[in-house]
Amino acid sequence: IRVNAIAPGEIDTAILSPGTDKIVETIPLRRLGATSEVADIIFFLCSPQASYVTGSEIHINGGQHV
Repeated sequence: IRVNAIAPGEIDTAILSPGTDKIVETIPLRRLGATSEVADIIFFLCSPQASYVTGSEIHINGGQHV
């Protein structure tokens, strides 16, 4: 059994909170993440290429939390 986690930051979705534009200014990459970027990481973790990855938490946040 392998256990891995993803930890998305601010992702551009229809349920963004008011004031998100101010948060973008604090993200080192100066943009919101895309849902496809989160999906790509999930796809990787479910693929044979990640068969030796276990106990990992992958942050998808543009450098917001380092």
